[in-house]
Amino acid sequence: MTDELRILDVAALKALAHPLRARLLDLLSQYGPSTATTLGERLGESSGSTSYHLRQLEKHGLVHELPDRGTARDRWWQRTEGRFSIGGPGTDLPSTAQQTATQLAGLSVMDSENDLVRDWMTRDQSSVPAEWRGTSGSVTYVALTPEEYEAMWQEFDAVIDRYRAVRGRVADLPEGVRRVFTQIRTVPIIDDDQPQEPTP
Repeated sequence: MTDELRILDVAALKALAHPLRARLLDLLSQYGPSTATTLGERLGESSGSTSYHLRQLEKHGLVHELPDRGTARDRWWQRTEGRFSIGGPGTDLPSTAQQTATQLAGLSVMDSENDLVRDWMTRDQSSVPAEWRGTSGSVTYVALTPEEYEAMWQEFDAVIDRYRAVRGRVADLPEGVRRVFTQIRTVPIIDDDQPQEPTP
């Protein structure tokens, strides 16, 4: 497992902007290694289609094949370990191409994540083991300075890193352990009617 954060370039962002590719990456994150056939069955797509899009993700280092598993006809794929960021760090204004690619990739990933949350929210709770029922998220509004906003994110990252370090990204989960989709969304609320500080 690596904790290094990879900032995706424009080419990788364009690859990830395809809705099916974002969904494939998400499924590999949820369930671990899988074949194009199994992924296709989950998504209602042909194995030829999922194979093609997995190869596109592979070109940009987002997934990789497991050569020691499977056969020439039934290849296994795994999400590449490590974290990646759709948006770059800092306050510099991105180029038009970078901004467009970031927006499209972000929307594609968000749609895939929203599908997962929607599935959970509409699930018959009798199908959920009792120990996994309960809190699945919360929403609130807070008032922060830019410095406090940055500090809050550093605290979020520290909590996630602490739990990630417990067992990392394991392919075969021990009994009693489940993958948990963890999403922290924060967006500054920009009031267009309120005068903004000039950009330096």
